[in-house]
Amino acid sequence: MSDSQFTDLIEKYSEARKLSEEASKKDPETNPYKSKYQARELLHEIRKELENASEQGEESKELKFRLALIQYQLGVNFLETEETSSGHEHLIKADSILKDYRLDSRCVTTALNTLNQLAILWCTRRDHSKAMEFLKEAQTVFQTFKKDVGSSPSTIHELFLQETDYPSDLEREEQFENCYTLTLYYLAQVYEKQGEKSLTARYCHMTLQRQLSTFQYEPVDWALNCATLSQYYITQDDYTKARHCLASATRIFSEAENKPIPEDMERDDKDAWQENIKSHKANINRCWIKYCISLLQYSKEHELNGSPENASSTPLSSSNGGETPSIDQDEENVTEEDKLVDRFESLELTSIESQVRDEVILTFDEARSVFLAAQKWINSSKEYFVLDGFVSDHIELVKDHSQLFKLISFFETDFERRCKMHKRRVDMLVDMLDGLNRQHFLTICRQLMFELAETYSEMMDLKIALAERQRVPPTPKVASKINSLCKQSLTYYKDFIDSTEDHEGKLPEKFESDVLRPVLVAYFCIGRLYSKFVTPSPPERLDYLQLSLDNYKAVVDYCEKNPDQKDTVKEELELCREMTELIPLRMANIRGEIQMR
Repeated sequence: MSDSQFTDLIEKYSEARKLSEEASKKDPETNPYKSKYQARELLHEIRKELENASEQGEESKELKFRLALIQYQLGVNFLETEETSSGHEHLIKADSILKDYRLDSRCVTTALNTLNQLAILWCTRRDHSKAMEFLKEAQTVFQTFKKDVGSSPSTIHELFLQETDYPSDLEREEQFENCYTLTLYYLAQVYEKQGEKSLTARYCHMTLQRQLSTFQYEPVDWALNCATLSQYYITQDDYTKARHCLASATRIFSEAENKPIPEDMERDDKDAWQENIKSHKANINRCWIKYCISLLQYSKEHELNGSPENASSTPLSSSNGGETPSIDQDEENVTEEDKLVDRFESLELTSIESQVRDEVILTFDEARSVFLAAQKWINSSKEYFVLDGFVSDHIELVKDHSQLFKLISFFETDFERRCKMHKRRVDMLVDMLDGLNRQHFLTICRQLMFELAETYSEMMDLKIALAERQRVPPTPKVASKINSLCKQSLTYYKDFIDSTEDHEGKLPEKFESDVLRPVLVAYFCIGRLYSKFVTPSPPERLDYLQLSLDNYKAVVDYCEKNPDQKDTVKEELELCREMTELIPLRMANIRGEIQMR
């Protein structure tokens, strides 16, 4: 191929890029792919000229690599215009040409991009196993090239540039590394689709690390992805890593938050930008809130199950003792670079991480510090997620606040102060419930009813425990308080059950799966509550026990009529059966007492 012919190809390739990457952004809605189609015509012209040169006996590697690049560009073009079959055909041709030359520095970047695109295509076809095959190939190509070749590979467009326009070695390396970062990102997505949560987190972490080290990230997106990753570590009880991810997210998000808004930005764009910042900040705050709730819950369970004496000084990390597992136990070509450290070392996070602990909570003061931090994030989030406009989000924050009071109360030894914490929960939940239209927000109202019923029940148990500590029968005043709390709890449990009635006011013969367990648990709790009423009158005690028996039997009878659903309340069902045998005996004893009088 003569120099003039090559110059002509360079100009066509450059024009095709401009059409595809720049002009296409301005295409009209009535013809959204106008520029893409024009670019495609130029690419086809280049392809034909290269194929003609090959047919005339020119068989240089550069010619093959250029033809593979054009096939790749055509494949991407067809995918972008939603013509996947043709796109797949061209990408396969590109991969076939490069298969034996993937480690050549002149085409390795093209090979990597081709494998990435094939993986994306198979993901859109929902064949994640096939996508994984291409991504694993891409991973092997990158790691083998870095290990065995190591030179700065050509950029993807370099085959159609004049030598005077070649990029620097640094630019070549950056493009190659960025391409592999995309491979890792796609691997994370595919692992997620395959349900491989640990590997999903691993590859997400690797992607974030590489984006950070190469400064190839958009602060808002990076922060949200890192905050989301923290939620996985929370599920693994690895609070050290979870906190580090959240602190990193907060630190990087501040770059976007503190970035000056361009003076020439249109007002609508400026408002949209500020709205975007506020909403994403609120969502990152919510991830912090979930962290605090989970840490308190974990510490509560840790205390209930017994804990080592030195637990307070031990960070909570996953079962591997904080060591970083290899990326893939079956992967032989894992580079040292990919054996990722657990921290984003380039970020200074001391001041952010110090806001909340990552260790087991053992005392009320430790729990209080976590509670106060979470409460700060709740109040901040509420500034954006206001009730008028974000009903579900606002109520979720209120429920989180209630949960925090519930968890911190566990660490409070003073029962009276515990009751006051639960009273705070009641006040905020009642306020929410009374302000909602139950027809439009039925699911949310049911959740609030059930939590209110549980809260009043917990307050009742605390009052009973206080009375038992005094080792004397409760005074009429105390008995009245216990009974009042019991009635409040009953009211909300009954409201919850009644919410499942049809338009004729009848309960269904078979409950829907989303309310099945809560309804049967409500009956079980009602049975327990009726047995807790404090009264000196034997006839009243008999009445309450009969009501208790009726509700326990309701659970037993339902499960006998619907045996396929009994496993939903397996433990409660066993207790209900026991109580249906014990309560009649208690009632018989009370009747005996009455007769003796």
